[in-house]
Amino acid sequence: MMELKKIFLATKKVLRPLSVWSVLAILLTSSCQQEFEKTIPDKMHNDSVDVTYGKPKVLYIIADGIRGQSIQAIEVPNINGLLNHAIYSWVSLADEQATQPGTNWASLFTGVAKEKHGVIDNDFSTNNFDTYPLIYERIKQADSTTNIRVFTTSSVFKDNLTTDTDESQLVADDDAVKSAVVTALQAENVGFITAHFSNPDKVGSAVGYDVSKPAYREALVTFDAAVGDMLNALKERPTYQEESWLIVVTSSIGGEYPLSENDNTVFSNPVANTFTIFSASRYNRRFVSKPFIGNRFQGDFARFQGQRHAVLEMGDNTVYNLDTGAFTIELKVKKNKAIKNIYPSVLGKRPEWSSGWASNGWVVFLENDYWMFNARGTGNGNQVKGGTLADASWSSVAVVGVVRDGERFVRTYTNGAFNTEASIQGWGNLDTNAPLKIGYINGNGHGEPDVYVADVRIWKAALPDDVIARYACEIGVDENHPYYDYLAGYWPVANDTDGTVRDEGPFGNHLTMTSDDFSYDRLNEYLCAPTTADLGSQVPRTFDVPTQIYTWLKISRQENWQLDGRTWLDQ
Repeated sequence: MMELKKIFLATKKVLRPLSVWSVLAILLTSSCQQEFEKTIPDKMHNDSVDVTYGKPKVLYIIADGIRGQSIQAIEVPNINGLLNHAIYSWVSLADEQATQPGTNWASLFTGVAKEKHGVIDNDFSTNNFDTYPLIYERIKQADSTTNIRVFTTSSVFKDNLTTDTDESQLVADDDAVKSAVVTALQAENVGFITAHFSNPDKVGSAVGYDVSKPAYREALVTFDAAVGDMLNALKERPTYQEESWLIVVTSSIGGEYPLSENDNTVFSNPVANTFTIFSASRYNRRFVSKPFIGNRFQGDFARFQGQRHAVLEMGDNTVYNLDTGAFTIELKVKKNKAIKNIYPSVLGKRPEWSSGWASNGWVVFLENDYWMFNARGTGNGNQVKGGTLADASWSSVAVVGVVRDGERFVRTYTNGAFNTEASIQGWGNLDTNAPLKIGYINGNGHGEPDVYVADVRIWKAALPDDVIARYACEIGVDENHPYYDYLAGYWPVANDTDGTVRDEGPFGNHLTMTSDDFSYDRLNEYLCAPTTADLGSQVPRTFDVPTQIYTWLKISRQENWQLDGRTWLDQ
């Protein structure tokens, strides 16, 4: 109202021929109209026809058991014919733990992952559809006149995933699904059709989910032909040119088959490998490929398993005390199995690593799927959380002690990215007479590691963020490093197979393997690969599909829906 008053006073002098009340009426009318327009929700516009594209509609085609990399490898002219106007990927992802399609069906129709919708494999008894309803309910809430039809060969699918539809049919086989869709497309009022195919999964489970198997290849070719028949029926609609169709073709799940190359990421899980196509006449072509997952780190590496460790027995251990000043600790870690609350040590300098952190010193250890830094000094002690470690690949870990305005802090980094900062001013002097160790540190209340460790660097300086980021995923240290003069120790660890871990830093403080039963394994793994969660966000996933459909149908997504999916753009 204050803004309105200012406008009124400013115009009063200019518009003297008009009465004061006339001007005020005009301004109030304009202001109220603007406020009214702001309160109209986006979904109110769904009933109007877009002059350029027509009212949006959806043809949703789902197939069980098609690996994206399999269908990419063969000629499928009808599916490939969609790609010039499509956002598509041959490496989209289903749920990595699912062994049956039900989990992914639920994601494909709720827009959330199994942790929310509650469906595990084909067991719908614990579903949480009251909180995370199917897409059909949301569509009907936005426009109750939308005619929705579903055709499937699965009774489980029909019984659990077809509520709020105008027609749902359980049919005999995939050919009957195709025929039912072709017939449904002849209805003028139809607005959303779901076609669920299951034959590729049946064939794949019998012979293998790979196009090297003739029966499986033929199942994919037959599916493509069915897609072609449905697309032809769509284009033959008398009103097709005035309508705006989104065509979604995707697989709910892949299938087991030995891969010739395993990168130890979710992309080497053939069951999770699906394909996804969002096709519409207004879309530009966008191919979503497998994301970059890091450089290879190759060599012979000691496996720090059980109580195996390397210790500095004959050198100057005082160099690696953290006292009260600045420091940086960097290392590469590859864990060999899931670590759950057993806190195994990876690198440290303290007399024991026990419950309650009784002894002074410091340690880098693992917890769940991330890493931690713990230290205790003359004042107190605590721990600072690091980041998530990728499974079965190398991660870069860094701890930086920095002093700012007289206060001391610890900062943690994973693969060069900042994680956490905490004040350690109250911890006091962190010195200890204990030797530096890689691997197991004796004590109680903590488990034993099973890791590879390499490229260990300790600095007598706080490396800044840009230097950590630049060198985190590189191997080795040379005189070109901007902080080379502050290097206190550098242990490559790789290719030391004679019982000694050599220090290539300025002091030559070599570590000694404590037993002769170390296994040295030839590895060629990725370095600084993103985590499964990070990788998954870079390609379409099952729960992205409903979000894409909501966007197409101009249904405003609400924050309280708690959708996990995202909308994919064609640029």
